[in-house]
Amino acid sequence: MNTVKVILHCAGHCIETAARKELERLMGDYFEGKGDLPSLEAKISLLSDFLHSANFPSLRASDPRLSGEMDCTVALMRNENGRFTFEFREKVRTREGLRNCTIFF
Repeated sequence: MNTVKVILHCAGHCIETAARKELERLMGDYFEGKGDLPSLEAKISLLSDFLHSANFPSLRASDPRLSGEMDCTVALMRNENGRFTFEFREKVRTREGLRNCTIFF
């Protein structure tokens, strides 16, 4: 079974706003017939479930990346137990310069 993953951009806003914006974008693509419809349906379902069941005040308080305090990209998915999980992708400054870093939550 393929894991459904939705990429959210939390730049200046929280995880809830990012999820709502992405759901709106995906719904537009769906109704315009853009993209792979089964994939769009799976992503829309994931985001809809997330928006209806997540405790957003708790999520925002748990990590500055979820509150919008830090710009990052978040991949939203479900684990094998059906729980929502996050994969953070952010730029990390090293001696060599900026590089991408992936963190699982």
